[in-house]
Amino acid sequence: MMKLTRKKKRIFLILAALVIAIFGAVYTLMTRGEKEEERYIYKETRVEHGVLMQGIQESGSVTLTYKSQKCDVEINADGDSNKSSSDDDDDDDEDKTLKVEEVFVTQGQRIHKGDPILKLTSQSVHSIRRNIRADKADAELSVTNLENELEALKVSAKGQYDTDVQNGSLAQEQHDIDTQQVALEIAALRDSVSVLANEIKEIEKELEDGWEDYEDLKEDYEKYERRYYNWDPDNLYEYIPLRENYISYRDKYTKETRSRADKRKEIERKQQELAKKQADIDRLSGQTDRKLLNAKQTFDTSSLAGSMASDVYTYSIRSLEEKIKQAKKSLEEKEEILTDFDSFVGDDGIVYAEADGMIMEVLLMEGDTVKENTAIMNYTYDESFALSVDVSEEDIAGVKVGDSVSVVFTAYPDETFTGSVKAIKTTEPSSDMATVSFPVTISIEGDTSKLYGGMSGNVTFITDRSEEVDYVSRKAIVKGEDKKSYVYVKNAGGEMELVPVETGFTDGVNVQIVSGLSEGDTVYIASKVSESEASLKDGETSGDMPEEDFNDMKELDNEEITFSYDIAP
Repeated sequence: MMKLTRKKKRIFLILAALVIAIFGAVYTLMTRGEKEEERYIYKETRVEHGVLMQGIQESGSVTLTYKSQKCDVEINADGDSNKSSSDDDDDDDEDKTLKVEEVFVTQGQRIHKGDPILKLTSQSVHSIRRNIRADKADAELSVTNLENELEALKVSAKGQYDTDVQNGSLAQEQHDIDTQQVALEIAALRDSVSVLANEIKEIEKELEDGWEDYEDLKEDYEKYERRYYNWDPDNLYEYIPLRENYISYRDKYTKETRSRADKRKEIERKQQELAKKQADIDRLSGQTDRKLLNAKQTFDTSSLAGSMASDVYTYSIRSLEEKIKQAKKSLEEKEEILTDFDSFVGDDGIVYAEADGMIMEVLLMEGDTVKENTAIMNYTYDESFALSVDVSEEDIAGVKVGDSVSVVFTAYPDETFTGSVKAIKTTEPSSDMATVSFPVTISIEGDTSKLYGGMSGNVTFITDRSEEVDYVSRKAIVKGEDKKSYVYVKNAGGEMELVPVETGFTDGVNVQIVSGLSEGDTVYIASKVSESEASLKDGETSGDMPEEDFNDMKELDNEEITFSYDIAP
């Protein structure tokens, strides 16, 4: 038998001691684990009051559509038809465009209906309004002339009809016709007199409207004239520009004086023409008696050529009535154009927002021109906020258009928005897709002023909901062997005890309390831990556990605790 050396013997003893130590440690741990007992720790919670809902939850992001606010009024009015053809094309364009003086909004800005967007120059607004009013005045005159023509036609055509069909009938009837004819001629002359009178008033108004400017021009001219004749001609440094100003204002004053004199001459000429027509009216009025003498001659010479009189009369009247109808329609359109324009520019030339929303893009800036259908800005509107989600084929059966949903956005986790299902896309899915889902569009309702395009959020499709009820966390409910529900509360001695409760509707996280508890009551969620786990938490005990330690306890899984009455935790 081989003998061990002293060195080898020492190594052997060390190894043997190490093996014994390892086996001892393993045995200690095994026996300690067998002796560990389980304990309970408790977390405080309260009974709340509100609405519980069940539903399907999906996530998606906000998509936006936008509208364009445009200059949707007619501004390319014909304007003054007497304008000289030699005017520059640029001047014509300026008469048919509006010009932006100032812009009040920027991209990304939230706006409300009625907020000011931009201001137009008063000169461009005045020019367009003047043109539209001129068109309206022309349309009014056209209607008036046609109505007068119709009345005249009705009288003359009826007279001709009676003459042709009835062969003049009686002399008295012919007398009436002749009298009416004189009345028509007099009416036509009076219309001419009225037109001349209106023209005279227009010229007089032009003279009156330009009087202040003329007086200012005269004052400037006389001022420079005095300075010019009282200045030292030897002082050329100041004399030359003074002389130029004097000559300029003298020429302007002379030109304007001649223009006003020409207008006064025009008034005199029209007044003479008006007086002549008035004399014609007086002359025709005196011919009535003579017409009576000619009545019998007209009766004798009338023929029986009235076979077509009725058709000619009807056609003439209807044709002119149709023209009047079209003229009135044109007048209504001109009035509507003027009303729309006044509504668009207002009294101050400011254009206002047509709806609530957020500005996506401002398309005009200071100095830009605005024509018909010019887009002013693009904006989103409250109804345009939508959220798109994909719903699996297992859940889509529970979703239909019009259903209410709740939405919680990542940016606002503590705020719940409402919405409704706007559309469900049901196109056939691709054959190589592993799962089938259906795109669902959610319309966000209520105040969307906080939302922006691209925001992500979770949508809950509500499948069931309760009324306003008391509820508690589902983790606080303990099921007994009798299948009834209990919760932990503290008794008067500060110890935990189970009290029975009646439960109802659940949303999977919370449970309705039908009876046994009231809103605000404190209950405890029990959590089973081992002795060693409990010792790792300072102050956690199986009974009177300090309140501040409850807040550090980890939440339980959603499993209910089942207990037997003969074993107290």
